[in-house]
Amino acid sequence: MPRCLGVSVGGVFLGALAACVWPSPERQFLTDFFQACRVYDTTVLARLSTVPCNPKTDGIIQDFALVGVERDGDTARRVTIRARVRGWEGGVSERTMTVGLERREGHWMVTSLTPPPASQTSPAASSAPPN
Repeated sequence: MPRCLGVSVGGVFLGALAACVWPSPERQFLTDFFQACRVYDTTVLARLSTVPCNPKTDGIIQDFALVGVERDGDTARRVTIRARVRGWEGGVSERTMTVGLERREGHWMVTSLTPPPASQTSPAASSAPPN
């Protein structure tokens, strides 16, 4: 009996550990998407997205954290991320972005990628007069 109990407790512990370490499906998918964007792999991007993602114009997502996931049934997600983005010229900025995901033909696709308004990403873009 004690041996069976030890195996059960060990199995529960490993299961709990895996749940803490294993990334969410949204994070796994977005990691693949941003990797394809980083190297501008248009073949992979065509399978993963309906929106353009060009590192030269949009920057490169170096890393990101999920801020929130809104689920609309089993076919749509709205994922908010906080990302470190490296621009083509080399500068790095942090941005909050919203990524729309939809299940189409049995797999997920990025259907929208919404960066924040320019006033939130660049102090120079502010419409307020300088002091």
